[in-house]
Parts: sequence; C-alpha cells; structure tokens
Amino acid sequence: MISVMNIKRTLCAALAFFFCFVASASPPRRADAYSAYGRVIERDVGFYKDPQAEQLLFYLPYTYYVKIDEKSQSVSRAELFCGEYSTPAIDGYVFTDDFYYEESVPVSPFYEKVLTTASSAGFYADAGCTRLIRHIFENRSLKYYGYAYDTVGNYVYFVDYNDELGYVREECIVPFEFTPHPAPLPVEESPVTTPPEDDPQPEGDNTGLKIAIVASLALAVAVILLFSVRPSAKKDRSEDIDQDNDFR
Repeated sequence: MISVMNIKRTLCAALAFFFCFVASASPPRRADAYSAYGRVIERDVGFYKDPQAEQLLFYLPYTYYVKIDEKSQSVSRAELFCGEYSTPAIDGYVFTDDFYYEESVPVSPFYEKVLTTASSAGFYADAGCTRLIRHIFENRSLKYYGYAYDTVGNYVYFVDYNDELGYVREECIVPFEFTPHPAPLPVEESPVTTPPEDDPQPEGDNTGLKIAIVASLALAVAVILLFSVRPSAKKDRSEDIDQDNDFR
C-alpha cells in the first residue's frame, strides 16, 4: 500500500522536475549586448556636453555610431571620430537606451563630412544662434559633427572651424547629400505565430512542445498515483467493516 507521505513526496519530485525543465527549456532572454559602439537607429538622438545629459550639443547622424567609453545604466560617456579621422575627436554623453548595441565592431562608424560656406556666415556658440563668435567668409571648409534646431525650428549644423567648435545656419552652407551608413539597420523581430496543425514544427523552435510533453507526463504521473491509492483505501475500509461484523 502506498502511503500518503510517499505520494506527496513523489508528486513534489515530479513537479520539481517539471519546473526545472521549464526553466532550462525556456528561450534565453537576449542579453544586453555590449560592444564598444552604439548605433543610432532613431531620429534626433542627442549628444550632450554634460554627464546629466541636459546640455545638448547636437543630434547624431542617423544610422551611424558613437564609441562608448564608459557605459552606465542611464547616461554613458561617448566619443566621436576617435582614431584615424581628419575630423577632431570630441567627447560627450548620450542616453544609454537610445542606441542599438552590436557584437561586432562596425566599419567606418562615423559620418565624416566637410561642409562649405556658400556665403559669409555667422559662427555661433549656441544652437539658437544668439551668441556670435565670429563671421566666416565664403568658401570656407567646416568639419561636420551633427545638427540641431534654432529657436524657430530651422536646421543649424555643429561644426569644427580651425579647431574651434560652433554652429552655422543651414542657409549659409552649400547644399549637400547625406549618405546613410552602408550597413543595414537592424530589423525588428516579428511576433511568433502558431503554425497550422498540419505544418511541421520548425526545427529549433520546439520549446513549447517540450514543455507540453513534460507537463502531460507530470499530470499523468499525478493521476496514476492518485488512482493507485483509491483501491487500497476501499480495501482498508472493507476490512474494517468485516472486523466490525466479527464482533456483532
């Protein structure tokens, strides 16, 4: 006769096995993939002057990268044009969650572009173009970092001019074409749909099937054990009745 204590122990063991299998069979969560570079996959991703990311310098070129020097949960320290580039390197800060992090180091991660003044241009210390540094003559070369908006929403460009950083209005620059980074942008994963019953289960995606099989086995074990106890209980009860009848 199987005792109640043995039944409980067996059921607990079966359930423990089931949950351990589910934990091991569940698809792993995507780790916070980290490489030295974060990719800009949205518009108007800021590059900031201060660690609190409150003083915007400019918005980064879409589809390109920043080099992450110190990654933190909220704001990370980043760098542009490190290495063999004619544009001077610049340090700043970015919001960590604004970027897509890849495992491999990208080729040509930064957008290097030389702009040319179309006319005499003001060179400003602020994106609102209120603090004039100097005037720049026509046909001068400026090294581009990114863009921002003035007080009325027009484009201004953050540039280097003779090793000095500042802003120039878009209207003063010879028009240019932006060339996206040649590497394709990451594609969002499509939600998993249940295949029709007559379709074979795709190889490598059988986690749900494994869980269902183990759950069925655990349930079957529990049912078998429960039913195996009932006859013994009845037998015990009939023996008690017979014993009672012997004393009558």
